[in-house]
Amino acid sequence: MLKKIIIFTVLLSSFQAFSQNICEHKNTPEHTCVTALDAAKQMGKGFNLGQMFENAQHEPSLRSAKLKIDAYHARGFRNVRIPITWTEKKYNNYLADPKSGKIFSNNSRFIALTAVIDYALNKKDMFVVINAHHEKKLKENADAALLANLWEDISQTFKNRNARLLYEILNEPHLKDSSAMKPSDLRKMTQMAYNNIRKNDVNRLVVIGGNQWFSADEMAKTWPDIKQVGSGTDPFIMATFHHYKPWAFHGNGEGDFMDKWTEQDLTKSMEIMEEWSKNIGHGMPVYIGEWGTAWQNELAIMDCNNIRLWYSKFDAEYASSKGMPTAVWDDGGWFKVFDHDTNAFDNNLIDCIDGECKWSSEIRFNSACK
Repeated sequence: MLKKIIIFTVLLSSFQAFSQNICEHKNTPEHTCVTALDAAKQMGKGFNLGQMFENAQHEPSLRSAKLKIDAYHARGFRNVRIPITWTEKKYNNYLADPKSGKIFSNNSRFIALTAVIDYALNKKDMFVVINAHHEKKLKENADAALLANLWEDISQTFKNRNARLLYEILNEPHLKDSSAMKPSDLRKMTQMAYNNIRKNDVNRLVVIGGNQWFSADEMAKTWPDIKQVGSGTDPFIMATFHHYKPWAFHGNGEGDFMDKWTEQDLTKSMEIMEEWSKNIGHGMPVYIGEWGTAWQNELAIMDCNNIRLWYSKFDAEYASSKGMPTAVWDDGGWFKVFDHDTNAFDNNLIDCIDGECKWSSEIRFNSACK
């Protein structure tokens, strides 16, 4: 055991030193080089711009996104994840050709998306994560060439953007029957996309994850080593996972808000990712790209203290102490924190994420949870 600890300490120290050396000796402005380790320290708590560019729930426009970005930024949130569907039809059109992966740069939604990305990057210290989200056919067909071509075009398009723009290669790559993608297929797809990104942008931060729902336990199955992404020595790669466990509590419009979840439910997935990072990822930092509770499909108002307790502990007490930046899933609907109709926070979950929020009573399982 002592030997393993010593080996890991050496690996991590070398990884950190290499990362620091990369940026300290650049003959370019400081903001053009941010390692994954440095980014993880700066990203802190964040949010998802959900159901805007990956689905058709909210208007895909800067006007719609701006006030939400402003509101979260004013509360100290320093990363925004923008889910994007490229090769599936939304609003009766595509952002990218579903056969070639070529971006339709004149598409009004793409123009709006670019404006949103630039607006968020212009906010002080704000990191922006963009991805390939609901690419159903691409995932089902394990279409490595399409994914690679898509990211080559994305990386060419945004190569001059601030280093605070991150690329998450493929969100939750499950198949149409909800089963997991074959790990070797996902590794090949990720490798080809990664290589094409590196053709255009050698220092761009790239995010990789598991092979189904981005659960923490998928990471070791999918990535028993990281040789296929920079031979395991690239300091500009970050790992990600999503935390919706226990699903019986968080649900998807069917949650049991009286669930007696425990501290272990909060920490176990984080610990699994820590272990993967130590043993396989060479100290690679970890980003929790989605978390939250689907309350609004069942509750008229968010007044459940059991939900408040989860939001209070998740980032402020656990993720931040582990150095894991987070992005709460906020879709303006079932998982709503920000209300797109009033352009304000709909409930005090925003306060809870900071670690402090008022309860309507002293009872954890109050009547509003039923």
